[in-house]
Amino acid sequence: MLKLLVTDLDGTLLKIGNELSAGISDENREALTGFVREGGHVAIASSRGPDAQTMISGLLGVPVAAIGMNGFIVLDEAGEKISEHWMDFADFAELVEFIQKHQINGSLITRGDDNGAYGYGGEETYPQRLTPGSPVIRQNWRLEFADFAYRSGRCSKISLFVEPGQHSEASRLLHAQFDGRFEIAASDVDMLDVSPVGINKGSGILELAQALGLDKDEIAVVGDNENDLSMFRVIPASYCIDHAAPAIQAAASRSVATVAQALALARERKG
Repeated sequence: MLKLLVTDLDGTLLKIGNELSAGISDENREALTGFVREGGHVAIASSRGPDAQTMISGLLGVPVAAIGMNGFIVLDEAGEKISEHWMDFADFAELVEFIQKHQINGSLITRGDDNGAYGYGGEETYPQRLTPGSPVIRQNWRLEFADFAYRSGRCSKISLFVEPGQHSEASRLLHAQFDGRFEIAASDVDMLDVSPVGINKGSGILELAQALGLDKDEIAVVGDNENDLSMFRVIPASYCIDHAAPAIQAAASRSVATVAQALALARERKG
C-alpha cells in the first residue's frame, strides 16, 4: 500500500502544461491533497533549500515533508530536522580554482552553517551576464551572496550555474576530476550540483523513510532530471516525467505526463 509520494519540484511538480517551474497544476494539486486527506504523505525532493517546504505546503494547503538541497537536509512535515549534512569551504575553494582553470563561465553558490549565502562570481559571469539560450526562468535572476573569501568552516550543497552552452563540457570535466569524491548531477539545463559521495535525494528518502517507519515498497518517487536518478535507484516505484531525456526516462520504472498520473499508477501498483 502506498503511504508516501516523493516528488521533485522544477519540471515535475512545478510544471503547468509545457511551462517548467510555472506552478502547481490543478490536476496535481487535487491529486496530492486528496491523497493526504486519505492518510497518505507527500514529500518534496529538490535542489532548493528548506524554504521550499513552506512554499509548497502553502500552495497545496497540506503539510509536506522535505528533502532539501539534494539530500543535505531532511525535514518532517512539521519542519523539524531529521538530518543535516555538510561539506567544507575548502571544497568550495577547490571548485573555484577548477572553474577558473577551465575558463567556465559560471557562478558557484552555497550556504554556510551560519545560514549565510556565499558564492563566487560577479556581473561578468553567468547568470548575471545571460547568454543566448539561457532558460526563461533565469531572465530576471541575479545571484546575491557574500564573497566566500576562502573562509573556513562548513557549507552545504555547492551549485554551479553555468551558461547552457558549457553545461555538458563542465559536467564532463567535473566528473573527470572529482568522480569517487563528489557526486555531480544536473538539476537544470544550466545548473550542476556538487555533493559528497553518498549524499543525494536517494539517501534523503531513506533517512525520511526510517524516521517515518516506512518500507521501500510503501514509497513512490517522481522526477525528471539527473539529480533524480538516486531516487530511482533506491525506490522500485519510480516515475519519470516524459519530457525528460531518454536516459533519465530509462532509469525509472515508467514514464508519466504528470505527478497526478504517477500517484494514480503507484496506488494501483502490486508488489
